[in-house]
Amino acid sequence: MSIITAAICLYLLSILLIHIRCSRTFPLTRQLSDFSTFTVPFNVPAYALSKVPLQPIIPQRFFPELRVLSDNWETIRDEALALYQMGHIKAKDDLPASSFYKDGRWVSFYLKVYDSDIPSARELAPKTLALLEQVPNMNLALFAVLMPGKKLSDHHDPFAFALRYSLGLSTPNSDGCGIQIDQEDYKWKDGEGVLFDETYLHNAYNDTDTPRVILMTDIDRPLKWAWMQTLYHRFGRFFNSLFVIDNVDENQTGVGNKLGQSVLAYQTFLKGLKRKNRTGYKIGKWAVILLVLYGLARLVS
Repeated sequence: MSIITAAICLYLLSILLIHIRCSRTFPLTRQLSDFSTFTVPFNVPAYALSKVPLQPIIPQRFFPELRVLSDNWETIRDEALALYQMGHIKAKDDLPASSFYKDGRWVSFYLKVYDSDIPSARELAPKTLALLEQVPNMNLALFAVLMPGKKLSDHHDPFAFALRYSLGLSTPNSDGCGIQIDQEDYKWKDGEGVLFDETYLHNAYNDTDTPRVILMTDIDRPLKWAWMQTLYHRFGRFFNSLFVIDNVDENQTGVGNKLGQSVLAYQTFLKGLKRKNRTGYKIGKWAVILLVLYGLARLVS
């Protein structure tokens, strides 16, 4: 019983921490079941040991190594636009439970996922890949296109051991296209980038008639303890390897993507139930959450 009580207290403290550190948050009813709530205990050491400020947008002076990307943004842009025109930047089967690819609003081309081999990236984006390899501790990179008139709704990325650096390549250069991170509203411009903590609530929007093409990357958050940095790195390498997908060969896909199809089916079922029987939907949703908490308590008891 004490273990169950401790798990519930930890769960409530996680929600409290999110609401304390963020100026913008999900409504409480949404935050109760959002994945970002359950990863808070995992993220606390990254926050406590961070060598960079705990704020939504991080000054780029902490990462001078990123200059090699911004200094060569036109080279990266040219490769990205060539891939886009050839139809290689497209919706993927990775993260099947995500809404990002819904209605073709967001398409991507993976360049780097830790040390996983992505043959299409080596073949089709060699110049960009060579530049990325010059940036120490950069472990994930992709070209990402947000289509005209589309938006990505509010979301927390779950893990704090990395920071996101995104570089504008071919953008509308307009106030109608940007990314809102907590209360900061950044407008995309060609050749300019933003470095931010993706565990803050954020969304992206493109209220123009021009596609927004960016280079999106993740770089390790520098920590005060080297052994903790190593643990996070190994976890990130393992976790992301589950979702690796080639941009051309659809047969090359991680086990996480295959399991995600089951999650997608479950979410589709819940949405259908919500439309038909809202009370039944709420009962079923909370039954699953309580069952998971009970299972975790039994596992550690």
